[in-house]
Amino acid sequence: MCRASFHHNLLRYPGARPFALCICFFVLIGGLLFNPSLVQAAREEAPDFRVSSLKGEHFSNFKLEGERALLMFWAPWCGVCQQELPKLAQFYKHDMPDDLQILTIGTSASLGEVEQYVTRHPRTFTFPTAYDAGKVIAGDFSIRAFPTYVLLDRDGTILLVHRGSGILKDQKFQQLFP
Repeated sequence: MCRASFHHNLLRYPGARPFALCICFFVLIGGLLFNPSLVQAAREEAPDFRVSSLKGEHFSNFKLEGERALLMFWAPWCGVCQQELPKLAQFYKHDMPDDLQILTIGTSASLGEVEQYVTRHPRTFTFPTAYDAGKVIAGDFSIRAFPTYVLLDRDGTILLVHRGSGILKDQKFQQLFP
């Protein structure tokens, strides 16, 4: 049906226009309810968490307050993560703003698997890296895919959730860090 005849039919039947608007409204609301990344991007508060890096540094949502923080959830077996981690390392070394912290959180069957991967890639892991035992923190953040990036504001609210590759090319991320 061409666009003109669609509009013509909306005008011909008086109840069609409100019906069409209701359908659009429900599709929009349904998309918000069933798309977690849109809901999370609506500035909700980050869940409480505490984790120690592989070097013994302690991190928590309270310790990160006052600075923006980029959390990257990854796994050693994840091919996309293996491609993204060196890009994040370059950003960390050369382009990272002073008011941003990066914390990568590795999840795997064991701490040994994460430590082994980090040890094999010393040029990549120049930023703090922690192990999420039992995927507790990932569960609290509703992480369903790797990698997933979560950008926290200075007050601990979630500014951005990015699943998959390309966080450094994400438009919203680039607007926040020109």
